[in-house]
Amino acid sequence: MRLLVACEYSGAVRDAFIARGHEAMSCDLLPTDVVGPHYQGDVRHVLEGWMPVQHTMDCDPEDTGYCGQWGLMVDECFCPGPTQDEMEYTEVEGRLFARPVKSPHWDMMIAHPPCTYLASSGLHWNRRIPGREALTEEALEFVRLLLDAPIPRIALENPVGRISTAIRKPDQIVQPWWFGDDASKRTCLWLKNLPALKETSRLPGDDKTRRANQTPSGQNKLGPSEDRWKLRSVTYPGIAAAMAEQWGG
Repeated sequence: MRLLVACEYSGAVRDAFIARGHEAMSCDLLPTDVVGPHYQGDVRHVLEGWMPVQHTMDCDPEDTGYCGQWGLMVDECFCPGPTQDEMEYTEVEGRLFARPVKSPHWDMMIAHPPCTYLASSGLHWNRRIPGREALTEEALEFVRLLLDAPIPRIALENPVGRISTAIRKPDQIVQPWWFGDDASKRTCLWLKNLPALKETSRLPGDDKTRRANQTPSGQNKLGPSEDRWKLRSVTYPGIAAAMAEQWGG
């Protein structure tokens, strides 16, 4: 299966699917935290099944047979080269992309659009900071773009927030502690041609139980820092594994 993981730099979901034999590529404006198939750029460039073409000078400059960019042996890299048969090519903003002729589109996309201007926890600032409401509307348009992508199976995740009222209610809300991770983080899933996730390793307790990532008052334990948003946005491994096992079967 060809899978696009949109707006992911951690590699958590991407690598969970790769471990099960799928062709998965993550995409984000940020570089990937873990070496692996990743396009650093605008997801609009790759939504229709395109992948960046890897030249030898980029992938294996020392001619060792090892792809330094993706952490794979060159013959295991599924990223297309510049002259392969059965591939079609296009150029976008000076970058060459390719996709297989026989299966040009992604089979599935799992998307994690930024929640800064969408999550309920921050929407109160829209009434206090001029221009912030416009940023929320811009974020909603991006969500609509992802949900309307020409991909047969789509899962989009975000915290509880504006998507539920401006677009539609989620198909499911999950918690990391349903999948073996001692953490509380209500995560909404909007699904297209995919079943709801089934719990795998539910931990004792309920929604009122204080988890390892929470203070006694129920707030997130992470203190203010420049990368706090980044740490909080990473998909928990139990949920990533459940996605790969249940949706990648």
